[in-house]
Amino acid sequence: MIKGELTIIFDDPFYKAIFERIDGTNYEVAQVNLGASLPHMPEILKLVKFHYSKLHFYQTTVEKEKIYHVNPKRAQRLAHKVTQKKIIGTKAQQALKKQFEQSKIAKKKANKDRKRKEQEKRFFQKQAKRREKHRGH
Repeated sequence: MIKGELTIIFDDPFYKAIFERIDGTNYEVAQVNLGASLPHMPEILKLVKFHYSKLHFYQTTVEKEKIYHVNPKRAQRLAHKVTQKKIIGTKAQQALKKQFEQSKIAKKKANKDRKRKEQEKRFFQKQAKRREKHRGH
């Protein structure tokens, strides 16, 4: 069973579209910035119809959801309980934050490697220049 959701939230100052896909144990999430103005339905449909295949989904694994009937009053109590908790963001927002942190670490590592290579290159250039100066003596 494949399940998909599109949620549009206002994350000051922009509206964001959060796409979620659940395929068995795989949970994938992607986000798109929609701009500062409230997105209209044709804009959202165009996004889903033409740009869905170009989205970069971040993938994590989740435990299998058990689907069972819940008494409506119990569901209402659980919903009230969840809204009272001070959880930072939704599951999708937490996954996107994790993806952001991982990409930040990867960028830092790439920059560190690039700087190290440049430093080695400069060092070897200096060595070659010194050898060239003292070649005839």
